[in-house]
Amino acid sequence: MGCIAISFNIAAIAAVIPVISKELGLVDFETSRVIPYYMVPYGFGALIYAPLTRFISYRTVMAGTMMLFAAMSFVCGFAQSLEIILAARVMMGIAAASAIPIGLMVIGELFEKQLRGRLVAGFFSSAFIASSVGIAVSGVIHWRWLFYIPGLFAAFLAIGFLLFGSEFLRCRHIGHINYLRLLQNLEARNVCILIFVLSFLYHGVANWYGIYLSRIYHLSQLTISGCFIVTALGGMFGQLMGGVITDRKGRLFACRTGVLILSAGTMLLAGTYPLMVLCLVLLLISTGWTVGHNGLSTTLTDFPDEDRPMVASMNSFVRFFSGGIGFSASAYFVERSFSATFFIIGVLMLMTSLFITKLIPR
Repeated sequence: MGCIAISFNIAAIAAVIPVISKELGLVDFETSRVIPYYMVPYGFGALIYAPLTRFISYRTVMAGTMMLFAAMSFVCGFAQSLEIILAARVMMGIAAASAIPIGLMVIGELFEKQLRGRLVAGFFSSAFIASSVGIAVSGVIHWRWLFYIPGLFAAFLAIGFLLFGSEFLRCRHIGHINYLRLLQNLEARNVCILIFVLSFLYHGVANWYGIYLSRIYHLSQLTISGCFIVTALGGMFGQLMGGVITDRKGRLFACRTGVLILSAGTMLLAGTYPLMVLCLVLLLISTGWTVGHNGLSTTLTDFPDEDRPMVASMNSFVRFFSGGIGFSASAYFVERSFSATFFIIGVLMLMTSLFITKLIPR
């Protein structure tokens, strides 16, 4: 439920950047800062929650962060300037960072190894379902409701955690948290390197879709939202397919397969296509990303009990921090050429696939 709350508007905000820019009287590339202002604080916030759950129960942490997320969502919704939105997005990122680390910690602690791939798939599929709903409504409602709706949901969820949280969620994590010691572990360090590289490259493409579709294809907001729905559905399908592949063929096979599909789809963005073909390319990219994402995320749940909370938090930190700076770093290049930038990023993804065997633990 926490994953659903934080996922409702992640993709939808990227889709409506042209609309927000027009209402605030700004250039779309300037408004696009709402993305890294959320992602980078999210990354740093993720490091907080593994040590925090040693002293405060999972239930209390989730209730507090969901209430903060709700409050900042309403601030964004009522804001009349980009500066206020950016400040609130920072706090939203820090609050939202609790859901995924705690979710992975719970899956790793409660369930057997042979089930975790499908459980991780179900966990992240809920995010894609929420994202799909958010994208679907983004084409027909005012962009401010993309903040009001998850704000209301998160507020009710916070109350629900306090009143109805299960006995397990009332527990605290038992164990020491030492991120520096974790990074001395070669396997953990290699996985973090792979996550950093892939997230840096992927978010340098996917978070530009809204502006890309508006500037290159001159699509209406409703059509742009439709394209985003296709990517969300591809992501959900890829996550579920990745869960089956991960459990039956192994973590390494799922990661390699996903990255190869992702790189092929990204390189195809160098061309210009009819709308139906464009949607198929976007579908291919999101499917590849989530097949690989499932393999990597399930690998994290396989670490020993004493390391799993740190690995789960480090995963979110690396993924969102590198994604935020990858998006920011690509801004200079996409302003000059979307197609050339996307093709080069696709080639870099393909090169990364050559090193996956060395980076994924056996």
